[in-house]
Amino acid sequence: MKNLVLIILAALFTFVSCADKKQPAEKFNVFVSISDFDGNQVKVQRRTGDIWVTVDSALVEAGVVKLSGEIEGQEMLFLSLQDVRGNVPFFAEAAEITIKVDLNNLRSAEITGSAAHQRYLEFTNEFDQYDEILYQAYQAYRAAEEDGDTTAKSQANDAYELAEKEKKQFLVNHIMQNNSDVVSHYILFRNSYQFELDELESMVVNFDAEKESTYLEALMDRVLVLKSVAVGMPFKDFEQGNQNDEPIKLSSKVGTKLLLVDFWASWCAPCRVENPNIVAVYNDYKDKGFDVYGVSFDTNKDKWLEAIESDKLTWTHVSDLKGWGNEAGKLYGVQSIPHSVLLDANGTIVAKNLREEALREKVAELLD
Repeated sequence: MKNLVLIILAALFTFVSCADKKQPAEKFNVFVSISDFDGNQVKVQRRTGDIWVTVDSALVEAGVVKLSGEIEGQEMLFLSLQDVRGNVPFFAEAAEITIKVDLNNLRSAEITGSAAHQRYLEFTNEFDQYDEILYQAYQAYRAAEEDGDTTAKSQANDAYELAEKEKKQFLVNHIMQNNSDVVSHYILFRNSYQFELDELESMVVNFDAEKESTYLEALMDRVLVLKSVAVGMPFKDFEQGNQNDEPIKLSSKVGTKLLLVDFWASWCAPCRVENPNIVAVYNDYKDKGFDVYGVSFDTNKDKWLEAIESDKLTWTHVSDLKGWGNEAGKLYGVQSIPHSVLLDANGTIVAKNLREEALREKVAELLD
C-alpha cells in the first residue's frame, strides 16, 4: 500500500512540475453583437477563486462591441452585461470569437470561432439530456407519493437512481477518453464534488501531463487536500468563533471518544433534514463519549442562530460567516454539504460523511 501511495504521489508531482512550465500568453478577440443595448457596458471576466476579475470592458456602439485580452491556452471566461442578471460563459482561446446575445435569454447566446467552446457545447448538450430524465423520474415519484402508490413510487425511485448513475458514468467516460483536452480539465473541475478521492485521483492521474491549465492545477491540489484528510489521517486543527464570537479551536474538543465535525448551513435543505438524525444520535450517546462540533457555511449570523435553536442543536458551533469561503471547509476539501468527519479520541479520522442509519451504526459499533 505504501508503494502504491508513493507511485501515485510521484505521478501527481510530475504533473505539478509540468504545470510549472507556463504557456506563453496569447491574444483573443471577442466580437459581441447585441440589439437595443447601445451605451451600456459589456465585460469579459474570469473567476479566480471567489473573485471576479475583469479582463476587458467596453461600451456597445451600433449594436456591437469588441473585447480583447491575453490568455494562456484555453480558459472559461464570462461575458457580463451592465444591469443584466446572469452572464454568458464561453471557452476562450487564441482566436476570433463571435457572440450573438439575446438580452431576453442569455443562455441562447450563439458562440462561434472557438473550437474549445464547440467541444464543451457538444459535451453539455448530451450531458444535460440526463437532467430531463431525472426530472421526469422525480415528477413520477411525486405523483406516486400523492396517490399512495408504493409500487410506482419504488419504480420511479429506481429510475431516478439509474439515471443518476448513468449520468455520472457518462461524465467519467468522457473525461477518461478525452484526457488531453483542457475542456475535460474544466468539466472535472466543475464536477469534482461528486467524486470520492479514489475516483477523482484516477481521472487526474489519467490526464496528459503535457496539457496544462489552472483547472488541472486546482484538481491536483484537491487530490492532495483530500489525501491529507482521508480516513486514517490525523485531524487538521483550526479555530473559528462561536455564537458569541468566542474563538474555539477544534483541538479543544478532540479527546472525547468520538467527535463528529459537522459542516452544514441554515440554508442547506439536506443539512436541515439530517439534523434531527444527528440530534437523536447525540442524545443517545453523549453520555458515552459522543460529541459534535458544528461548522456553519452561513453568511447571515441571525439565520445561523435561528437554525441552531429551531433544530435544537445543543452542541458546540463555530463559523467564520464566509459561506463557501469558510476556511475550515477549504482545509478539509469540503465542496458540498452536509459533510462530516468522525474523529476518535486521538483525533484520527475514522469515518467520513456518515448519514442517517450509517451514523448511528458506526457510533454504536465504536461506543456500545
